[in-house]
Amino acid sequence: MSANLKTNKFVENLKKGFQDIQTVAQEGNFKLFLKQFIAILVVFLAFKFLSGKFAEKIANYEGQMEAIRVQQTSELEYQSNKKKLLSLEPRFPDISAKNEWLLSQILGIFKAAEITPQMEGSQAEDSSNASYVAASLRVNADMEFDQFAEFLANVENKEEYVKVSEFSLAKETDPEKLGHNKISMRFNTIFPKEKIAKSLFKDYDKIMEEQKAAKQAQKEATAKEGK
Repeated sequence: MSANLKTNKFVENLKKGFQDIQTVAQEGNFKLFLKQFIAILVVFLAFKFLSGKFAEKIANYEGQMEAIRVQQTSELEYQSNKKKLLSLEPRFPDISAKNEWLLSQILGIFKAAEITPQMEGSQAEDSSNASYVAASLRVNADMEFDQFAEFLANVENKEEYVKVSEFSLAKETDPEKLGHNKISMRFNTIFPKEKIAKSLFKDYDKIMEEQKAAKQAQKEATAKEGK
């Protein structure tokens, strides 16, 4: 019974709604509904028409944003590689000096350590690589073990690219040289066949001057701390 009452009430309200619309239309006020209907219709049609265009624009914007992200990543990688090249390349000697550069560096290293070196043979070179020439020179010396460890550390910490690629130790048998070792070392360096940083970067000279000034300032600061 209650269900029938609810149904009848709904039907009555629906009939009344249609009667109200009919009354408004008969009184000439149908424009009130017409404006709303047209507005809804326009919005509906615009949505249907533009939904495809909108999705296309969204996809386009997403593509543009992705391109920007890729560009930013590439720029960051470029700047990182540029920084590495500008910091590393000056450490390598010019190939025009390959006949004397390594020897002069070795003599300077031993002079600073107050050790007398003995050259073994001449400088060996390998130019099979397309980008650089590898050079090496074997040197012998007499050192205590602790002295040799400090010597190696100083070589490894040099700003110029000079490395000890191999070494061998043999204890001295002479009683007067107790604790000393006969040490044979092979020093290596690389001569780039072409240095490219200067030709790649327009601000090369400026950056080199800035690096030089920064190193000089660091040396002066270190000297002051030593005092």
